[in-house]
Amino acid sequence: MAARDIFNTTDLGAAIRELRKERGWTQARLAEWLSVSRPTVAKLESGGAVNVDIALRALALLGAVATIHSKSSRLVEKNPE
Repeated sequence: MAARDIFNTTDLGAAIRELRKERGWTQARLAEWLSVSRPTVAKLESGGAVNVDIALRALALLGAVATIHSKSSRLVEKNPE
């Protein structure tokens, strides 16, 4: 996944879903690694209100890094394949 700007929770959720699918992971697998329920991952991916810690841990597990800018956050992969 190329670097992309994240303006809201919907953008963040879409990026997490894309990264998860690129790796061939199910929502259940990501949920297990995050120690949350599968519905929590679904909520995160749909842009719902989820604890920021969960979102940041999901990004880390998926190999992405968020950098914060004044008007948006830019999401990049640490080790793009």
